[in-house]
Amino acid sequence: MPARIPLAFFTVSLANFLSFLNFAFFFLLPVWVLKQGGGEEAAGRIIGIAGLAGLIVLPAVGYLLDRMGRRRFLILGTAMGALTSLAFIGVDGIGWQIYALRAVQGVAFTCSFTGAQTLAVLFAPASRRAEALGWFGISTILTHAISPVLGEEIVRRFSFDHMFACGAVVGVAAFLVSCLLPRPPELHAHPDDTPADRGMARRAVIAACLAMLCYGFGFGSVQTFVPAMITRLDLGRVGLFFTCWSISAVATRIFLGRASDRFGRRAVLVPAMATMSLAVAMLAFAHDLPMVLAAGVVFGLAQGLLYPTMNALVVDWSHPENIGRTQSLFTGSYSLGISACSFLFGTIVENHGYSAMYVVSLAVTGIGLLFFVLRGPSDRAPAWLGAQADISSDEK
Repeated sequence: MPARIPLAFFTVSLANFLSFLNFAFFFLLPVWVLKQGGGEEAAGRIIGIAGLAGLIVLPAVGYLLDRMGRRRFLILGTAMGALTSLAFIGVDGIGWQIYALRAVQGVAFTCSFTGAQTLAVLFAPASRRAEALGWFGISTILTHAISPVLGEEIVRRFSFDHMFACGAVVGVAAFLVSCLLPRPPELHAHPDDTPADRGMARRAVIAACLAMLCYGFGFGSVQTFVPAMITRLDLGRVGLFFTCWSISAVATRIFLGRASDRFGRRAVLVPAMATMSLAVAMLAFAHDLPMVLAAGVVFGLAQGLLYPTMNALVVDWSHPENIGRTQSLFTGSYSLGISACSFLFGTIVENHGYSAMYVVSLAVTGIGLLFFVLRGPSDRAPAWLGAQADISSDEK
């Protein structure tokens, strides 16, 4: 009989859902930038500064997660996220204030999401790790369907300030739920742990993270620039794209969430990476809304499998003493790709157009796929992984 997923796992997923519901309202910031008279380059920088700030603090967050406690970082991040959303109200132009708030928002997101993701790893049964992390990811993906559509309607009826206020309200709810979490179990090393195992595991984790760095470019090019592309080309509602993406990703995780637990990580990862590259290629040639929405469905199919399965692979190879650091490295690699793409690709769009930008994004994801096929880790992780202890008595 499959191991039971504990209630605490779903509690941390709910806290993550509410936190991301707040964060996902800001997927519409590129539209705000265009309405303020800025272009794609400014939009990319404003989106990217949050990721850059998060990356700067990520090494410290990863180190402290294993020492000060994961719940503390989740609580801190959700509180900061709520306050920052409230502070966006009244910002009336593209100036230093918007960049400063995005930087604080990036730090808040890094604390809350890294803390929540590490807690999800610890609460998830080892035998159902990829499936459980897929369910945790649904708490993120659902917000992609809800917040942009709801936010777009709020902006149409009222204003961006009202949308920011709604984000602050759900941010407060995330903070309250995160305060209810119990102490998580801890992973412990097997007695036959050897230096050779650790060296092999370190190389495996780095290889997986480098592949995700490349796919961060693919994800970032879609998340950051599709809203601007739809607005600039007057193709229709931005929220429809996120709805198609989200429904596809959620359905994939519901019906295929256990695939890598049964058939192996690589058997799922290689097709998922190829499918995400296909979605980016479709956007390079998309000039109407049906084609953009079709790309969203394909993108959701890929994202529904790629992120949780690669995360499960990294956890499989992570030494129990370093689970917070490896989760930070994994999240940071993906975020670095997203942030770098936001800064660099806006210039490509303004000078050469959206098609050229997505061709470059396709090339980067292709490099990631080739690298993973040639150098990515196998499914045979060291024997010392996956052992879960009883609920810990500390505050982690």
